[in-house]
Amino acid sequence: MKKILMPAALTAENGAKALMMGEFEETISVECSECDGKGTHIYGFGSYKCEICDGDGFLTKKVPVSWTTIKEIYAMAVKHFWEEQ
Repeated sequence: MKKILMPAALTAENGAKALMMGEFEETISVECSECDGKGTHIYGFGSYKCEICDGDGFLTKKVPVSWTTIKEIYAMAVKHFWEEQ
């Protein structure tokens, strides 16, 4: 097994923040604000599929993983792989 040296924590001082900020994202679902999550609009006597969400009532959106979450994941990995010398 190969061994690597890693800092015990991610900090701005050791350059980790600049290296990792904006590198990770996740996809979330958000309610369509155009149709209020209904997937349809009512005009006059008819109901029409929302063109923004294509009738789904929600949209998917990519958002960056927060720096706090990145640090928590990293800390868990360090704790898991820590070797007492």
